[in-house]
Amino acid sequence: MHMDLHQISKNPPTRTVMIVEADTALAQRLVAAIMAESVPEQSDAEGKLDQISCCVTASLREFFTTDPASWDVVVTASTIEENSGFEILAYVQGLRPEVPVILTGTPEDASGAVEAIRAGAADFLMLTGHEMITLPVTVQKCLAMQVIRSENDALHAELSQSLSELAIANRELQQMIQRLEVAARTDDLTKLSNRRWLNLMLESKWEEASRNNIPLAFLMIDLDGFKFFNDKYGHQKGDEILRLAARVLEANCRSIDVSARYGGDEFCILMPHAEPDAAIRIAHRVASAFDEAIAAVVASGVPVSMSIGVSHLQINQPLNADELVHFADEAMYQAKSVEDKRVVMSEAARKKAA
Repeated sequence: MHMDLHQISKNPPTRTVMIVEADTALAQRLVAAIMAESVPEQSDAEGKLDQISCCVTASLREFFTTDPASWDVVVTASTIEENSGFEILAYVQGLRPEVPVILTGTPEDASGAVEAIRAGAADFLMLTGHEMITLPVTVQKCLAMQVIRSENDALHAELSQSLSELAIANRELQQMIQRLEVAARTDDLTKLSNRRWLNLMLESKWEEASRNNIPLAFLMIDLDGFKFFNDKYGHQKGDEILRLAARVLEANCRSIDVSARYGGDEFCILMPHAEPDAAIRIAHRVASAFDEAIAAVVASGVPVSMSIGVSHLQINQPLNADELVHFADEAMYQAKSVEDKRVVMSEAARKKAA
């Protein structure tokens, strides 16, 4: 037997209560109870109210032919002919575990009530003649709980999505901060450290070296002939030479050294834990490497080379980091003033107070 009672509602139904009951008279009584006392769930945008409809099947086999997508609540007798309502409970839980199942029975079936709840039934309803009151309340409670679970699931999904988006945003923010930190300490043209970062590192390494008597060297580097080259070939070609010099410095420095663009065509290398001989050796290596690199890109007759001044904490005994730079700068100008003198180690010591 299949009895579709959709026509009872004036508005199109949106909630379907599946009733599995072999007793036709009892099934009609259950339907009447639900439809007489059903309360619309909510209003849509047009003000129409959701309704409850009932669909009755008389056997397990007939219930198994219904569309699981149409189930909102299932009300089944605990015993149907020779079969048990527990089979329907298991069937529903296997296909749509979110759908509440209400088992019904007579007072003689009371022993199965606890078993039904343990098995996952939403409720066990005793048919004592008061089902006109108790059944609608039970159905409405199940529908309300279903809405709450659905809303909770949606909130959890939304929260998970928000947390996922937040994690992505945090990663992007961290990456942006890292990029900004790199940009803040990097010269745009050469990608070496800029003057600001050099000064910070210089002060830090100076404090460490002077406090612990650790070797510290500083190289000041100037590109000889660069102005002539820049005037003749233009700023674009000049920028290429500056980038070339930067690559030479990076390729020939130690990993702990700080190579930086000091300004214009001047570069420098801060060398912590470097003895004087090591600093001189690296200075010559940088100058020679630049000669080889420049020969491959600059036409003959337009020479560009490096003059390098070297200062050292133990040799010059400067009072502060600025003096260490000053001694290297003076040595660099000495190198520029002497033909074929590429690298000069400063031997000047700080002036002692009278």
